[in-house]
Amino acid sequence: MKKILIRSAMPLGEKKSVSEILLRNLTGSNTGNLIFQHSVARVVMEEDTVITAIKTNLIYSEEQVDRWNEEYDMFLIPLANAFRTSFQKELVCITDLVNRLKIPCVVVGVGLQSLLDKEGWEFPFDEDVRVFVEAVLKKSSMIGLRGEITAEYLRRLGYSAEKDYTVIGCPSLYTFGDSLPTPRLTDLTVNSKVAVNYKMELPAKLYRFLRGQEALFTDSVFISQVVPEIKMIYAGFPYFNEKNLEVEVEDYPMHFSDSLMQNDRVVGVVEDISWMEYLRQRDFSFGSRIHGNIVSILAGTPCYIFAGDCRVKELAQYHNIPYMEWQDVREDTNVIDLYQKTDYSQLKRGHRERVSHYLDFLDKNNVPRIEREALSKSSTPFDRWYQSQEGAGVIHPFPSVSAGEQERRLEEYYGEMRVKSWERAQEIRGILKQERQKKRAILKEKKRLEREKQDLIEKQEELQAELEEIKNSRFYKMKVRYDSLKKK
Repeated sequence: MKKILIRSAMPLGEKKSVSEILLRNLTGSNTGNLIFQHSVARVVMEEDTVITAIKTNLIYSEEQVDRWNEEYDMFLIPLANAFRTSFQKELVCITDLVNRLKIPCVVVGVGLQSLLDKEGWEFPFDEDVRVFVEAVLKKSSMIGLRGEITAEYLRRLGYSAEKDYTVIGCPSLYTFGDSLPTPRLTDLTVNSKVAVNYKMELPAKLYRFLRGQEALFTDSVFISQVVPEIKMIYAGFPYFNEKNLEVEVEDYPMHFSDSLMQNDRVVGVVEDISWMEYLRQRDFSFGSRIHGNIVSILAGTPCYIFAGDCRVKELAQYHNIPYMEWQDVREDTNVIDLYQKTDYSQLKRGHRERVSHYLDFLDKNNVPRIEREALSKSSTPFDRWYQSQEGAGVIHPFPSVSAGEQERRLEEYYGEMRVKSWERAQEIRGILKQERQKKRAILKEKKRLEREKQDLIEKQEELQAELEEIKNSRFYKMKVRYDSLKKK
């Protein structure tokens, strides 16, 4: 039996409610994470493989790390745009864990996040990246990167291509091995069923363009894949707060009063089965989210990506996904025209070669995996396990569902919130108890040291008194006089 650790917030093989997923952040804030994490799990899960998901945003105890060293054979680390400022703390945590593990640690995809128009290659996280790369290379043959931009970044940090790293793209596009679905092409019109994805933090020009294109279609649906938004969609938990007010966009559809919310044209996704099935029913997908559109590709639905930064651009380039940089959007740019002009056969150009390179990367790192032929079929050990799980379905907005469904959601959501709050309270009590025990131990040790110090002082005083007594004795004075005469 092979036992593998994998970086993922979502436990494999455990049924979780929507509220659990949202309140415990089991998607790692973005459901797109599950796509490449499950893809890696699918290729490595053999009949005798046990895969355990672990979070990497904390420092683990020595006892826990020792258990993993004794019980597990490998740690797989599928990452997204981990080379970014907002991920620095977690990158340090991952580095700490890799340094303490004695088993192989393999990074299966990692990328740089940077603006498309950024000048220079210096970033505030450069040193953390160096330390991370050095730690991983001690536990693996090489690192898998998402694209050529990240490769250039590591080259400038002093690392060598095909020795320290190689570009593998995103594992999610190798989910079905060589069997990449052929896009289902239709006569796209304003009445077609369209899926749209974007976020509030996009460059204003790109955001306005995507919202405008979304409005062209009578049956467009905005798909949300991030936890704060889905909390709003599912249970009405406020999306706008002190953390995001600075970037608030007036017409962002996260208000109950928004027309998209009122007309059931916003949905949330918390797992990949329902997400993929929903996109199979759409004619076209477009927007700025890379995995929102990769799921569309895996569902056989044509897509078009508008790259707002280099992490999206490098993946689109590597996998021949139709894309446009946001600066190239003009007033007359139209997604229907782009759809009609795009050669979607390019998606499959070079795909088999990329699959070969990906599998070769896994082999060089001695990652156990299923055979290539099996990867292209739909009956892998992972599939049999995953198909037994009941999908949550896409989540329709709170205002559009029945009163009974609203009541059920609120009961589940706030019930889970109470459980989570109680668990957190217990955790805090445990921490406080440990701190009190530490404090008592410190005070006890301090008193012991004070007693030892006092004993030493008393002993020193005793010895000093004894020395004085010896110096004042008749025999000591005779010895001093004898030594003096001897010298003369």
